[in-house]
Amino acid sequence: MRFWQAIAMTDIDQLPTLAKRAEELGFEGVTLGDHPVTFATQYESYPYSADGRVLWYPETHWPDPWVQVAALSQVTTTLKFMSSVYVLPIRDPFSAAKAISTAARISNDRIMLGVGVGWQESEFDLVGQSFRNRGGRTDEMLTVMELLMSGQVVEFHGEFYDFEPLQMSPGVNKRVAVLIGGFSSAAYKRAARNDGWIGAEHDIEELPPMVATLKQERAALGKTAADPFDIIVALKQPTPENFHRAEDIGVTRILRNAWLDENGRASVMTLAQKLADMEKFAERHLA
Repeated sequence: MRFWQAIAMTDIDQLPTLAKRAEELGFEGVTLGDHPVTFATQYESYPYSADGRVLWYPETHWPDPWVQVAALSQVTTTLKFMSSVYVLPIRDPFSAAKAISTAARISNDRIMLGVGVGWQESEFDLVGQSFRNRGGRTDEMLTVMELLMSGQVVEFHGEFYDFEPLQMSPGVNKRVAVLIGGFSSAAYKRAARNDGWIGAEHDIEELPPMVATLKQERAALGKTAADPFDIIVALKQPTPENFHRAEDIGVTRILRNAWLDENGRASVMTLAQKLADMEKFAERHLA
């Protein structure tokens, strides 16, 4: 089992130290979140909390994930990075492909692209993108971006994007793996078409039906267990026994959630406290 640490919702000045220590302790990678802004008044219910409130505050730091990955890759050598998740359809495919491919080259191919379709319509309104067709656009964007990131002369003629031959340089040296977050039927199908699925924090008993659904969707596409496919989740009861059970179910990576305070919101723990928390986990599970 490979372990990752979420470092989203963390003060930007703490990130280099946390990334370097995560690498030293044996974490395979770290994940960064994505939101361009936080509204002072929340307009939509957040689907991943019991009370519908977001887990962060307006002053919580959300650095651009790809700029941050490029920077953190310069103070680490083996640590991998993933967006969890990048709200792709509030962007255009050209800007997204340029940012991601640049981060891939600067980091020496140590990135994975975790994608979500978003939940906050006001965020889409802010940047002038459609909320209603975000799923279809995401699928087409992923196709367009892989073409663009190849570094070759490409053209595309689709429902949402249409362009004549052009070239984005430099391309990536290695294809960037795409993992999908979300719990809708469309999200499971989208994950099955790509390289993996990113869950949330789950009880171990929740995982078998989720993984079964992913396997069914993969099988419908003609894919087998021999075809690489990642499943990444956090566990509400992170014990060695549950890590083994998760692996038997089909989970390939365990994600430690971002640090939260006693109210379940972005933590104001000191850097020393966060380092101690990672070290305690590593001593028990990564030694």
